[in-house]
Amino acid sequence: MGLTCELSPLVFAVLYRMLSRDSARSDLLMERLGEIGRDLSWLKDAADRYEKTWQRDRVSATGPEDFVALDNAHALLASWVLASMRDSGPSYDFGVDLRTQVTERVFAEVPQTPSELLAMWKPVVVGWTLGTVMGNIDQNLPVAPAMLPQDPNVRTAYEGLVEHVLHLSTVTPPWPEIMGTSTFWRGTGLAEGMQPEAPNGSAAITQLVVAVRRGLPEHLGKQIGQHFTQFAERRNTLSHVADMPGRPRFIDVKEHAREWEQIRLTIMGITQFLCSQIAVDLTESASRAVREETWDELIWQLAM
Repeated sequence: MGLTCELSPLVFAVLYRMLSRDSARSDLLMERLGEIGRDLSWLKDAADRYEKTWQRDRVSATGPEDFVALDNAHALLASWVLASMRDSGPSYDFGVDLRTQVTERVFAEVPQTPSELLAMWKPVVVGWTLGTVMGNIDQNLPVAPAMLPQDPNVRTAYEGLVEHVLHLSTVTPPWPEIMGTSTFWRGTGLAEGMQPEAPNGSAAITQLVVAVRRGLPEHLGKQIGQHFTQFAERRNTLSHVADMPGRPRFIDVKEHAREWEQIRLTIMGITQFLCSQIAVDLTESASRAVREETWDELIWQLAM
């Protein structure tokens, strides 16, 4: 499956308004926007244009199906801006505030709003990468990020993981053993793909955990760190089955992925690893992702 991050104009109106008022990170934002010939005033201008687009769409809408999401290029630009803040601290609170404000406005302004919001109204910010939540298995997972990894193997493997999670959401737990435990294989494989220089899956996971914990609230960093202890070893147990000294037993490991709450931290951790790496890629390869002309190419889709 192909993942795209297509969000409502409302999301960008709220996001850029939040950034325009973020005095603590204004220096980072000023430097970032300067790379594309803009200054801080652009944040308010962008917020206004997206807000006008949202209000225009509301005029003729009679229900959620009448609203249209903007293409992935808008999310990519916003994520490129957000990536400049990856060394300023965790993105968790920013993401929660964004989601809360968008949700409140959708329920207040969209006619006949369903209890389960469409993906266009479910933004998340993970490791300072913007994304949208797919499906309804969880409030924050799985995520379609604004940009996918450049490595085609990692990209395709992550898309497959999301596809699998969406399928699991349709299966009544307890899941068949191999359906849940497959997340150990794919999770370890993705870690190895993201850290190809690591000697093995365990080392790759350790490197990724260390890298992302610096950008997570303490409680989340601790949860992910504990969850991924012996994660690769469990994958090896599932592959080889036979008992081995110092390794978890197959009959125990196979019961660790029978329902969503048992694999939630696996999906959360892999998403955190991937999105944090995407933010780095957006910072280091800016010329390929966003250009000075990008905003001029996007603005024609918005209301005047």
